[in-house]
Amino acid sequence: MKNSRLASRWQRPLYLSVGCMCLALGVVALVIPLIPGVVFLVLATACFSRSSPELEQWLKTHPRFGKLIVNWQSSGVLPRGAKWIIIASMLASYSLIFFETDSRQIQAAAAIVMLVVIAYVWQRPEQVDAP
Repeated sequence: MKNSRLASRWQRPLYLSVGCMCLALGVVALVIPLIPGVVFLVLATACFSRSSPELEQWLKTHPRFGKLIVNWQSSGVLPRGAKWIIIASMLASYSLIFFETDSRQIQAAAAIVMLVVIAYVWQRPEQVDAP
């Protein structure tokens, strides 16, 4: 019985490669505080769902990130703490762009993209973090 979510035979290696890159970026991003790592883990899970059910299951059952990934995939829910971390990280990243870039066009483009992402994150359903 073939898994209907799996990509075609030639697409699986592509999804697996992108998933592995997202997983690597997610791990690096968890160490670097200005990059939200869970985003890359969710992307990795989506790629693995089309290429490697074993890796998808491993991420979904991960003791630290599994619940975040499953909640996001099932209903787009973000914990309140994650929202604040994402927003703070983006503001810190923008401050670096603002002070290190002289181009007003780059600053404006970054501001517009980040404001759109912040608005999207803010309007997501919220799950109150457990104490």
